[in-house]
Amino acid sequence: MVVHPDDISTEEMCQERSIHAEHVQEVRRNVLSGGDAARIAALFSVLSDPTRLQVVHALLCAPTGELCVCDLASGLGRDDTTISHQLRVLRNQQIVAMRKAGRIVYYRLIDEHIRQLLTMGVAHARETINELALASVSSVEQGGGVLS
Repeated sequence: MVVHPDDISTEEMCQERSIHAEHVQEVRRNVLSGGDAARIAALFSVLSDPTRLQVVHALLCAPTGELCVCDLASGLGRDDTTISHQLRVLRNQQIVAMRKAGRIVYYRLIDEHIRQLLTMGVAHARETINELALASVSSVEQGGGVLS
């Protein structure tokens, strides 16, 4: 993403250029390596697709911890081909694993980190929605009208 100087408001930037040496040292001490940043960005990129997120969430909530392609497709209202494609992307990123039982293929989440990320993401999204709803109610109660 390219940011042009005209796109940044002055309230988003320091009004005076001042370097705090101790803060710079801390940033440098904790800098995320280029390789780590690329791997994390790839993970978030894979999880940025709404269909893939729905698949991962369905697997997270599966009573047995795994679901077959047909159950995922039917439950999410999508066709088998779409779900298979998304599962292949998730498998290539080592987010899900598969097992075959005869002619049926089951998928499950691989590790606890993905479960935690999704659980926190869902909680954050719901908090944000609740905060917006509360702000809207508060604004109406104070005679400020509805937020747009």
